[in-house]
Formats: sequence, C-alpha cells, structure tokens
Amino acid sequence: MSTSDHSNANWSFILPEGGALTAWLHSIDTLITRGIGGILAERGNDPSGFRDVLDLGCGVGGWAMAVASCSADIKVVGVDINEHLMSYAQMDAQGRGLDNVRFQIMDVRQPLEFPDNSFDLVNASTFFSSLSPADWPPLLRECARILRPGCILRLMELERAITNSPALEQFWDLYARALFVDGRSFSHDGKRIGIAVQMGRLLHEAGFQNIERQVHTPEFSSWAPGHHAWQEHTLITQTLLESFLVKSGVATREELARIREQEKLDMLSPDFCGLAHYYTAWGTKPV
Repeated sequence: MSTSDHSNANWSFILPEGGALTAWLHSIDTLITRGIGGILAERGNDPSGFRDVLDLGCGVGGWAMAVASCSADIKVVGVDINEHLMSYAQMDAQGRGLDNVRFQIMDVRQPLEFPDNSFDLVNASTFFSSLSPADWPPLLRECARILRPGCILRLMELERAITNSPALEQFWDLYARALFVDGRSFSHDGKRIGIAVQMGRLLHEAGFQNIERQVHTPEFSSWAPGHHAWQEHTLITQTLLESFLVKSGVATREELARIREQEKLDMLSPDFCGLAHYYTAWGTKPV
C-alpha cells in the first residue's frame, strides 16, 4: 500500500512519464475540450476582455495554446511540474507561430512565482489526482493573490463516469479506492472522487464571489459520435494507471488485465451506454 509523500517533487504524478503520456495528454485535451463544449464554454468560448491568462497544470499546453490562438493581444502562461512536458509545449507553440504563449516549470503546491494582481483569468483543470484535500486551500489563496480584483478563477474537474458495463464500473471502484488510499480524495469512503461537490465551497472559502458552475456530460455510448475515441482513451488511461493501482494495493496486474479485456468486449457491444461527468466552477476575486 502506498503512502503520500509531500516532500517528493514528483508526488503529484500517478502516470508514468514518456511518449505514451504525451500522446495520451494530446488525446485527452481534444476529447475533454470537445466534450465540455470548448475552451470557455460558459462564456460562449469568447476570451475577449482577458489580457493575461494563466493555465495551471497545463500538461502539453493544449488549452493554453487554444486561448492564445484566439487573439495575439492575449498573453498566456502555462505552468506544470513536468520539465519534459514544458519543453514539448514550448516547442509546439513555436512550431505553431504562437509568440503570445510561454511555458515554465512550476509546482503549484508551492507559492506561485508571480506578482500580486498579475492575471485576468486563472484556469486549473483536473487536479483531482494530483492534489490532496489539504493542498487545495493554499493553492486557491495563491490564485486569489495573483488575480486582479474582479477577475476570474476557473476550475474544471471530473467525477467517475456512469456506464452499464460491470467491468468499467469495477475499474472506477478500484480507481476511486486507490485515490482514497493514497490521500488524494475528498470522498469519505473511497467510493467516489469527491472533488466535484467541493468546488463551490473551496472557491467560497478562498474568498471568491459570484460563484457559478456548469455540468458537462459527454456521452460515449456505442451509438454516440466519438465513441471509438473515448473507448481508445479509456483503455490507454487504464494501462497508464496500472502501476498506480497496483502500488496502492487495490488490485493486481492480473486482475486489471482481466478487467480491461472485459471492458473491450462491453464497449464493443451495441448496447453499451456511458456518460462522462465534468464540472466547471468559477468565481470572481472581490473588487
């Protein structure tokens, strides 16, 4: 059974580094952005009015580059603890001719390396597996510090999917349990991820006002557009998560292999049904 070690700079990673991770992050960027209706679905994907934007935990930089592509007048910074991903994202941005986005290495569990009142929008997505509950309040206070008065902190997180596949439901049971065992879950019993229901409270306690939220439920049932992309993403994700689940003590590699084989069959069935659940919450810094 693994334990959390906040002194380890790589504690936040539960996926192995390398080319497979980079390819997976590209895939999930595309799927999530499409599934929730765009880069800023809650405002009609219109970033006008933002001059300086920060993307925390930006991965390969897909969201940051999409915002930067909207207007050369928007300056975007993406940060992540992974040095390889930051180098990759910077080269990708240069290849696209995006001079208004830059990437730098930063651990969001430490004070953010920006002056007070630096940004109009701070975006933070899918930190549910990287942070412990105790990490959230100081991070959101730092976000409030670096935001200009009246500007926005935007959070996007997920909860376990709902399907009619016993194998997929078993995987989600194991994943939720592993996050709980490893100290990364808001759930009181390890049956859910637990962050989605906490987002409004966390924003409120960090001093944000005008808190709103939007729920996104992309369908990946057998008949739905994009089903095959979601199926591929699901199986790759589970392969990448295997070491974390085994290390957490919730399953053996043999058990996980059997679950994946059954999932393949379930998701190929014309009767397969599945809904993903993503939640966006945002609030403004008081003037």
